[in-house]
Amino acid sequence: MLVKVVKVEKHSKDIATIHINANFNALPGQFAMVYVPGYEEIPLSFSSEKTFTVKAVGETTRALVEIKAGEWIGVRGAFGRAFRLKDNALIIAGGIGMAPLRFLYMKLLNNNYKVRVIYGAKSVDELIWRDFENASYATEDGSFGFEGTVVDLVEQEVLEKYSAIYCCGKSELLKKLYRIFEKRLKPDTIQFSLEKYIRCGIGICGSCVLKNGLRVCKDGPVFSMSEVQSEF
Repeated sequence: MLVKVVKVEKHSKDIATIHINANFNALPGQFAMVYVPGYEEIPLSFSSEKTFTVKAVGETTRALVEIKAGEWIGVRGAFGRAFRLKDNALIIAGGIGMAPLRFLYMKLLNNNYKVRVIYGAKSVDELIWRDFENASYATEDGSFGFEGTVVDLVEQEVLEKYSAIYCCGKSELLKKLYRIFEKRLKPDTIQFSLEKYIRCGIGICGSCVLKNGLRVCKDGPVFSMSEVQSEF
């Protein structure tokens, strides 16, 4: 489906939120396959019902970051399994991994659920949003909040008091979090949003299959901790 870009919100030279004129009835954690004319189709998580937040890491993502209001893009979706919403939640994000979790955060607040956020990046330029309530921020260079990493903050947190913990970020971060959680928490408490190369988005091509046979596009991208044990 072709949709019009109605607004481009630049967070930095490499990160932008793309606002579109269509609602795909997405839920937090779901994604769409997005096509920019002249470039390849790529998966992007919804950062709200009508936005995608993207970081330029290749040709297609660079084209999206630099797109202008009034231009058109192709969107297929929404696809995948969403987050399961629970009260008394902790959100943990690294860098651009906050995109789907921002969507989740807003949904939790709309349900009057209690939610805490731990959010980190290399520098303040990569902290896309800094307006969360009840939040702790970390930057590796000390340019905003705590000087250190997301993991440093998580290790200081009383994790056992939360009913649900939601995580998204690079695989290196998720592996470190997994090691912390497996010693302290019940697996069903944790929900991971995984990133994987996705080509079709509907579970046919096999490009995003995990070691245990689950497909990120169809069975995820949101998984419980017990479902991703083979990856970590």
